Amino acid sequence: MRAIISLVIFLALWSLALVVFNVPSYLVPSPWQLLEKTWFLLTKASLLSHIPVTVFEIVAGFAIGIVLGIAAAVLFVRYPIVENLLNPLIVFVQTAPKIAIAPLLLLWLGLGVTPKIVLVAIVTFFPILSNMLSSLRSLPPQLQEFATILKLSTFQRIWRIELPQSLPMLFSGMKVGATLAVTAAVIGELMGAKAGLGYLLSLGQETSDVSLVLVSVFILSIIGYLLYLAIVIAERRMLSWHDSTNDAYQLSAEG
Repeated sequence: MRAIISLVIFLALWSLALVVFNVPSYLVPSPWQLLEKTWFLLTKASLLSHIPVTVFEIVAGFAIGIVLGIAAAVLFVRYPIVENLLNPLIVFVQTAPKIAIAPLLLLWLGLGVTPKIVLVAIVTFFPILSNMLSSLRSLPPQLQEFATILKLSTFQRIWRIELPQSLPMLFSGMKVGATLAVTAAVIGELMGAKAGLGYLLSLGQETSDVSLVLVSVFILSIIGYLLYLAIVIAERRMLSWHDSTNDAYQLSAEG
């Protein structure tokens, strides 16, 4: 409810500022003009064909980043020598500007969705890995002793003890990764794409269509917010026993 009230206030201030400062519509269109533009793009243009492309890139890359981040964390905890060998490479890739990596991926993988998915996976991998590593290394020794007494296999330890105990920090990493995923997908599409909301952003810039750019930005923001909210809801359901879900519950209720 608060999110809706904030949105209404924002739109009202936006409309008022346009009138007070006499801003021309070709520079900053009004909310009503943006609504008309959105309706036109939905009914007369191909907006509905671009949204699923970007959503697929974000979700697929995000899922791959999560799986690889968890797997790498489990591997590094059990084999520190592997971490020592791979950590410099991981840090090097993560610190490299993503806007510089995107052209390389496009040259190697083409203009389809594959390079965007890879870029999203790269940027979401690190926060998942970092949070998962911190959680695994902070597990109480009693849990490991308990697993030894029960003679649990490696898989059973991971599935029954390590992964459940790491969920609070894992969800924190996923929240960070969700915001980065949207940005990475757009960067990839801006560098070169045949479809997607980033492609529309580039098209709007080339044609000086401010309305098209703003509509694309707002839809991307909505996609990012819905992804973040989905993580919060999943956190609330899976971690109802944990104190961290108190804030998650409040956020989901406010949304």
